[in-house]
Amino acid sequence: MSTLVTGEAVALDVRAASLAARAVSCAVDVVVYGIGYSGILFAAGWVLTRTELIDSLLGRTLGLLLTVLTFVLIPCTVETLTRGRSLGRLICGLRIVREDGGAITFRHAFIRALLWQFEVIATGGGVAALVGLLSPQSRRLGDYLAGTLAVNERAGIPATAQIRVPARLVPWISRADVSAFPAGLHYRMVQFLVTADQRSPESRLERAIELAEEVNPYIAPAPPPGTHPEEFIAAIIGHTRYEFARRTEQAARTTRDFRSRIGTLPYGQRL
Repeated sequence: MSTLVTGEAVALDVRAASLAARAVSCAVDVVVYGIGYSGILFAAGWVLTRTELIDSLLGRTLGLLLTVLTFVLIPCTVETLTRGRSLGRLICGLRIVREDGGAITFRHAFIRALLWQFEVIATGGGVAALVGLLSPQSRRLGDYLAGTLAVNERAGIPATAQIRVPARLVPWISRADVSAFPAGLHYRMVQFLVTADQRSPESRLERAIELAEEVNPYIAPAPPPGTHPEEFIAAIIGHTRYEFARRTEQAARTTRDFRSRIGTLPYGQRL
């Protein structure tokens, strides 16, 4: 576990991604983007050849533009829209976050994508691996310049947090359909509620809105108008914990009843 300190001196416990996990996720991304690059380059070359517009200068220019598109703009856009994920990180359960634990923006993703060309593509991953070995959190140069790091989203959920559903949201959450959302998002929501009192009012509201927007697609129907984002998050976490405890108790009760019934059967009728 590593500790991130926010601008309000709030300590957040996170599990930094290992170098091996980052290497696997990077390899997956390189293969995916490489296949995409080859397909796009082949299609563009075929079109230009058919239209007799290709020459050496145009071919080099096209190759440069397609390289920038495939290995800079597309990865940057994917990271921004998915809040720090890619196909490789999704498979490995990783996510890129800011140094204060928040979701990255286009600026962070763009800096990382630019450095990715040098660290991974140009050097075959040698620079990224060397810097990652020397970094206690397996960060690469792009992470240091952008102010980001990779975390493991499959870390355990804090067990000490006492989170309850706000009374006025009980009627709504009791009939709401709460789809299964990513464990990493669950972890970040719980961690925010645990450390909310240590944040400044502006940072607390900003982070609550950010998390509420991220979890909103997994909830139906929407909460009552005027619901505060932090209450929205607390209602979801409180409800999921209550439902988990209820199902666990129900399963334990069913098991006890089954064993008691088996124990009362004559020996010859037991299975």
